[in-house]
Amino acid sequence: MSIDTTLAPGSRGVALVVDDDEDVQMFVVMALERLGFAVKTAGDGMEALEMCQNEVFDLVMCDMRMPRLSGISFLKNVRIRAPLSAKRVVFLTSVDDTSVKRESIAAGAQDYLVKPITTARLAAVVNKVFGT
Repeated sequence: MSIDTTLAPGSRGVALVVDDDEDVQMFVVMALERLGFAVKTAGDGMEALEMCQNEVFDLVMCDMRMPRLSGISFLKNVRIRAPLSAKRVVFLTSVDDTSVKRESIAAGAQDYLVKPITTARLAAVVNKVFGT
């Protein structure tokens, strides 16, 4: 017998997934919904920044490289324009090296995930960020 680890939607809060790759976006959305988040999406950093000016997100999972506004630029701007709207930020990146980690943390992200992302790794990072 397997145990269903799916939590009620929204029981952990509201998450925003920001990625211009629809496949990655949908994968992260489904994983976060299973972890108990109500999830909204944005296709780039500019759209996400506009959303953060009107809403508060308990978690933002944001691609680092996107058109119009990169993840780093999004985070810097959101910290100035709507500092309380993105409580926790995790970057998604296809580059795995120490400079990416330094850049992510320096910009104010709590952590980062290297693509391709697995459900287990995503859950581990989210739990770490939330201290659970």
